[in-house]
Amino acid sequence: MALPHERSPTLPGDPVPSLPTPTSPSPPPPRAEPESARLRFGRRLRHWREARGLSQAELGRLLGYHNSLISRVENALRWPPPGMPARADELLLACGELADLWQTVRQERERLGELAAATRPPAAADTAPPDAAAVEMLAHLLAVYRAAADRIGGEELAAVLEHHARTLARRQHTAPYESHAAVRSLAAQYAELAGWAHFEGDRRARALSWYATGLEWARTTGDQATTTALLVRQSTLHWWRGDAAAALALAEAARTAAPARPGLQAWAAVARAHAHALAGEAPLVRRTLTDARRLTTAARRSGDPTPWAAGAELVLAVAHGTCQRDLAVRTGRTVHARSAVARLEAALRTLDPAARPRDHALVTARLAGALALAGRSGAAAALLARLPPRTAGRIAREQRRAEEWLRT
Repeated sequence: MALPHERSPTLPGDPVPSLPTPTSPSPPPPRAEPESARLRFGRRLRHWREARGLSQAELGRLLGYHNSLISRVENALRWPPPGMPARADELLLACGELADLWQTVRQERERLGELAAATRPPAAADTAPPDAAAVEMLAHLLAVYRAAADRIGGEELAAVLEHHARTLARRQHTAPYESHAAVRSLAAQYAELAGWAHFEGDRRARALSWYATGLEWARTTGDQATTTALLVRQSTLHWWRGDAAAALALAEAARTAAPARPGLQAWAAVARAHAHALAGEAPLVRRTLTDARRLTTAARRSGDPTPWAAGAELVLAVAHGTCQRDLAVRTGRTVHARSAVARLEAALRTLDPAARPRDHALVTARLAGALALAGRSGAAAALLARLPPRTAGRIAREQRRAEEWLRT
């Protein structure tokens, strides 16, 4: 006999019992999905635009974009361009809200990009053992990317650099044993340039992640030159964050790691000078910059290429000016600000804005800041007005700092 909660098995020929129709439970209330950062940004952009009485076309003209782009951003149909949020925030008097939201939007975009990359099946070429020709081609491409980054900055190259770094990292496991070191070293060099590209875009966490990954690859192959470069890059990033102690520790590590090549030692000396300036240590700044010039001269005489190749004079001039500006901020002494103005003016005169627009804009923003610190507010304001209308990344941050000093 079957228990009340059981059914006896139906045998062939038995009538099929009718079962009661179950009552469908009421569906649970829909769970509210978290609002995407892109949707929230578009909604707040529309709020501030309407609060200022502007149409999409009017806002687009003021920002330098077509009104269709403004519409698509407000309706979350496309990501806001990198230079747009800070400009819109300033123009609409949004009290920093749009600039703050942009950071969340950027993180969301990067996270979605990583998820897409993780779910995409690897191409056959990504897992094929690399031959010598493929490695040579990627090495040649790296030189091309470096030249392009020197001219226009690295922000537009970040995605392709990351792709090549990941491809080489996967291929090192299938490469012939004798080429393991070469493939991994090249991957570290791509990681270094990818990190620098993100640093140029002021995406510091992303930059630091690539620097750390590249450093691990470079150290496992004994690649001293790339190890030194990555330590200097990390030092520069911490200087940019305002952490003098971390910047100095990494610069000292770069000096220790550098092989007997004066060009790399000069690069490490410049990084030490920036860290000392951030800490307000003027005598040590003078000493390390003197070391950097001496080592650069030695590199030229020996034929050892410096990290900045033919642009060593420009790099040293900008480093002198930037260190003096940082000393002026730290110590409050206008003598450092005046020295910064002289150095940065000399550097700016050597820069062709058509050939090197990114470097020209960056030095212009730094010079404006030095002029503001030196009490020359009119000249600082005039220089800021000459900057491109839609700055982004590090240039935008330098511009904001100069504007802050101008107001104080």
